[in-house]
Amino acid sequence: MKVIQAVKFVVIRTYKTTKILLVVYISLTIFISLLAFINILVFKEVIDAANGQETILGLSILSLFFLWFIYQIFEKALEKFAEYLWNIIDLKQTIYNTSDFVNKLSTLDLSNFENPQTYDKIWRSFNRIPWQLKYYLDSAIKLLGKSIELSISIFIFFVVSPLSAILIVFANIIPILVKSKIGEQTFNIYKADSETRRRFEYTSSLVTQRDTLIEIKQFHGFKFIKEKLLSIYNIFSKKQKGLFKRAWLNLTFVEMIPIFAAFIFLITIIIQLNNRIITTGTFVFLFTNILVFNGALWNLTYFLGTLISDSHFIHDAIDYYSIKRNIDFPKITPSLEKELLEKLKNPIITVENVSFHYPNAARMVLKNINLIIPSSQNIAIIGENGAGKTTLVKLLLRVYDPTEGKILLNGIDLKNVPENILFKTYSTLFQSFGKFYLTIRENMELGAGRKLPDDEYIKALKLSNAWHYINAFPKKLDQQLGPNYTDGVDLSGGQWQQLAIAKALVRKTPVLILDEPTSSVDAKAETEIFDRLNKETKDRTIIFISHRFSTIKDAHRIVVIHKGKIIEDGNHEELLKNKGQYATLYALQAERYLRAE
Repeated sequence: MKVIQAVKFVVIRTYKTTKILLVVYISLTIFISLLAFINILVFKEVIDAANGQETILGLSILSLFFLWFIYQIFEKALEKFAEYLWNIIDLKQTIYNTSDFVNKLSTLDLSNFENPQTYDKIWRSFNRIPWQLKYYLDSAIKLLGKSIELSISIFIFFVVSPLSAILIVFANIIPILVKSKIGEQTFNIYKADSETRRRFEYTSSLVTQRDTLIEIKQFHGFKFIKEKLLSIYNIFSKKQKGLFKRAWLNLTFVEMIPIFAAFIFLITIIIQLNNRIITTGTFVFLFTNILVFNGALWNLTYFLGTLISDSHFIHDAIDYYSIKRNIDFPKITPSLEKELLEKLKNPIITVENVSFHYPNAARMVLKNINLIIPSSQNIAIIGENGAGKTTLVKLLLRVYDPTEGKILLNGIDLKNVPENILFKTYSTLFQSFGKFYLTIRENMELGAGRKLPDDEYIKALKLSNAWHYINAFPKKLDQQLGPNYTDGVDLSGGQWQQLAIAKALVRKTPVLILDEPTSSVDAKAETEIFDRLNKETKDRTIIFISHRFSTIKDAHRIVVIHKGKIIEDGNHEELLKNKGQYATLYALQAERYLRAE
C-alpha cells in the first residue's frame, strides 16, 4: 500500500538522522495519549464525590483536585518537552535531507539531466524535500497518538454497551474511507498535471522577472500572458471542480452517520442513568468520552486523510531516490586513478567510426565520424545548425554513448574511464551556460572545484577579458552578482559569458571545450579573448564551436560537419583552396561584414 510505503520511507530517513531523539519523541507522544484517560476519569470521580456516591479511587474532592492539578502540570511539562524534541528533530532532518538530496543529485549522470521525465522527478522531489517529509512524519506520529486515544474511548464504549460500540466504530469508518478516496483522487489530478503546474508556474514567473517584464511591456503582452495563465489554470481547475462537487454530495450524507450512532449511544446511557445502573459521574464520564472520541476521531481522520493524500508527495521523493544512472562509469582504486590521471595528462582524442542517434529517435545525428585530435591542438568544429557539432561534444563528455563505434583517450576506451577522471580531463563551456548569483570569488571557486589563490582567479579572468569590469567593482572578487540582492550587480550578456569562460579556464584541465563561447561578446573583445587563449593555453587542447570565422581561421585545424558527417578537415588556408563549403560560408560571412561597414 502506498501509504505504508510512504510512512516507512519517512520514518527510516528520520531514524537515520536522529535515532534516540525520534524514539524518545514517539514514546512521549504515546505516553501523553495514554494520560488523556486520567483527565476524564478524575472529572467523573469529582462529580460522584460531590454527589456523595461511591468512587473508584476513594478520594476526597480536595484530593481529586490536587491530583488533577499535578496531572495538568505534568502533562504540560511533557508536551513542552515533546515540542522541544520535535524542533530539534526538525532541524536535524532538514539538514540531513537537504544534504542527502544534493548527494543523490551528484550521483546522476549528464544524460539524466537531459531527460524530461527525470527532470520532472527532480523538480517535484526538490519541492518535497525536506519540508514535506517533516510534515508527513508529524502527521504519522500524531495519527499514532490519536489512535491510542481513540482505542481507549472505544474500549470504554465496549464496557458500557458492546452493540453501541460496534455501531459507533462502523459508522465512523465509512466517512474515513470516503474521505480517503476523495483525497486520493484530488491528488491524482495534481500528479497527472505536474507538467501543467510547472508550465503555469513558469508563465507566472514571466511577470515577476525584470528581463521578461521589459519585453512584455514593450510588446503590450500582458493580455497575452493573462490569457495564457488562465487557460493553463482552467485545464487544472475544471477537473478539480468536479471532484469538489462529488465531495460535497458524498460527504454531506456519510458524515451524518456517526451523528446517528452517537445519538443511539446517548439514549442507551440515559436509560441506564434513569434505571440507576450507572452513577451521575459515570454518565458524565461516558458523555465526555463521546466528546473525546469525536475529537480524537476527527483528528485521526484528518491525519489519516493527510497521510493518504500526501503519500503521493512522498512518492515523488521515493521516485527521485529510485532514479538510476543511464551511463555506468567504472570504479577503480585511488592508486589506479592516480596512474590513469598521469596517462591522460596529454590526451590524444580518437573518434573511431562513431554514429549516434538520440534515445527514442531513429534518425542518425552523426554518421561514421572518424577524427583524431592530438594533444595541445587548437581545433575548431563548424557547421550549420543541427549538423551534429554539440552532439559530438556530448559524446566526448559521455553524456551519451555512441550508437556505433567508440571514443578513445590515449587508446583507452571512454567507457573504461571513471567519471571523476573524465571531468578532470575535460573542462566544458556550453552555449547555454548557467548564471550563478554568487560572488565573483564563489563563481570562480565553483568552476575550479576547490579554493585557489586570488591570483589564479584573476589570471583566468584576465584571459577571458572579464577582469577589466570586475576590477572596477567596489568589492572586486567579493562583489555579489544578481539584481535580486541589495548589493548585487547584474551583468550584460557578454559579461556573463566572459565570466563563464573564466570559470572554464580556471579548472586547469588538459582539454578545454568551448561551445559558442563568445556569441554574446562584441568582435573587439572576442579578438582579445582568442588572442590571449592562443598565447596562454598552448599546452592545452582547445576544441571550440563557433560561427564566427574571424576566430575560426586562427585555429590549427578546422573540421566541417554537414548533416552528421565530416566533409572537410584542414587549416584555414587549405580549406579556402579546396573551395568547398567552408570557403563558401567564409565568403558569405566576409561579404556580410563588408556590407555592414
